[in-house]
Amino acid sequence: MRLIITEKNNSAKKISEILSGGSASEDASYRTPFYSWTDESGSAHTAVGLKGHVLNPAFPEGYSNWQETDPKSLIDADLVKEATDKNVVKAVRKLAKDANSVVIATDFDREGELIGLEALEEALDVNPGLVGGTAEDGSRPAVERARYSALTKDEIERAFSELDTLSYELADAAQVRQEIDLIWGATLTRAVSLATRRFGSNFLSVGRVQSPTLGLIVERELERRAHVAKPYWEVLAKFRHPDGSFETHHKTDKFWEKPEAEAALAATDSPGQVIELSKRKNTRKPPTPYNTTAFTTDASSRLGLTPSQAMRIAEDLYMDGFISYPRTDNTVYPKSLDLKELVGSLVRIPEFKAAESLLDGELTPTRGKKETTDHPPIYPTQAVYPNALEGPKRRVYELVARRFLATFSKPMISESARADIRAGSELYFVRGSIVVDPGFAAIYTYARSADTELPALEEGQKLELDGAPWMLDKETQPPSRISQGKLIEMMEELGLGTKATRPDIIQKLYSRGYVYNNPPEPSETGIAMYKAFHDHVVRMATPE
Repeated sequence: MRLIITEKNNSAKKISEILSGGSASEDASYRTPFYSWTDESGSAHTAVGLKGHVLNPAFPEGYSNWQETDPKSLIDADLVKEATDKNVVKAVRKLAKDANSVVIATDFDREGELIGLEALEEALDVNPGLVGGTAEDGSRPAVERARYSALTKDEIERAFSELDTLSYELADAAQVRQEIDLIWGATLTRAVSLATRRFGSNFLSVGRVQSPTLGLIVERELERRAHVAKPYWEVLAKFRHPDGSFETHHKTDKFWEKPEAEAALAATDSPGQVIELSKRKNTRKPPTPYNTTAFTTDASSRLGLTPSQAMRIAEDLYMDGFISYPRTDNTVYPKSLDLKELVGSLVRIPEFKAAESLLDGELTPTRGKKETTDHPPIYPTQAVYPNALEGPKRRVYELVARRFLATFSKPMISESARADIRAGSELYFVRGSIVVDPGFAAIYTYARSADTELPALEEGQKLELDGAPWMLDKETQPPSRISQGKLIEMMEELGLGTKATRPDIIQKLYSRGYVYNNPPEPSETGIAMYKAFHDHVVRMATPE
């Protein structure tokens, strides 16, 4: 029997359905589902899904008492591995006993490579004959690996017909990062908690990525608190026009002295005269394909979802076979992708009909700066009627589908206009903007703003004031808080975390009580943590 190990039960179920042609039967071992079938040649296959990591690094016995253990001793402790779910481990070991070969089919990324190796080690412990033993050069043996980026029939059949080998180097890199995160986080968490006498559920959490990310939020908050509001005044006037009155702004954006604003009001007289009209065409290029960072940023700003919510929904859509793997750095579609067929099937759906003109010519997608060979950018793997999906899933699928179609579309052309009007000795202006050709915004509707069209004006035209001009009392505002989408972008730029961990890091700041609200606002505890690090151990609070 060939044992196929996947990262989640849904993956095992989907893969078994595809490879068996729908004939796989479901059973369970230690409450862990698995799926079995026999192919045309009579060979038996079983697919089992894990629940993420099989094993996690942990400190051995004797290190659990925080008050009796010197945090420094954690640095050189010999870590042990603990099962994350004993039933899953038992199921893998039981199924492995009856297997004569194994294929690792966990997610196609660094973390998936480690998860696959963890499961493999458990399988080999009970059945060393699953693979060909140690290689002659002393290295670890080659293990078959299925790599796929979408749970679709074509992609799964391709992955299993072109099996690769498990990358021990990639798995080892993930394990080292996992162990460093544990040692760093545990050592400093205990040190800070001991110093502040915060134990039990009140401990103060410290993390290699978590703490510098908190620092970004706190630094912005301290800038806001340090801001000293400065008063200023704006002067406005309204002019009559046959098409309706319209509002204008004084050419001086801000008057920093009130008497100057009052003088401008006094010097404004009717009628005004249009002294200059100017127009300019603007071209906005279509967006590039989605990678994880761009997707979570868009889902946050356009759909109001937190990055962690967006990724959970995207992973569900991936498991359903509706979109490609959502953890990717790539922004260039691979040549192997059948773009014409996919675009053709999407534009037949009413919600995406605005992009049907794409089929009239050659499909040439935009390209981003990052091109990798593991996963493609995030794209819809099949055409789905959005209304067939529930709530957030519908909105996220529609976002991905519209972005995909937009990458093949024309630029958006808009025309901006400005009119300068002299009234007495003072100059006023009004701006407008209209979309001449929506281009990609016809399908990627999130990118289009409402038109603000100017009334028909001519140079030299005289316009009566519609009432007296007025001024507004205002004051300068502090910098805005960092949105979760922007925070994801900043983390990527600074090398904090990975595409897989960044949304969870932000969520952890909420669960630890270090931030609240959206956009994230630091609590007094979060601020105190950052200040302590900044004053005494600055490396803990900065990306460096």
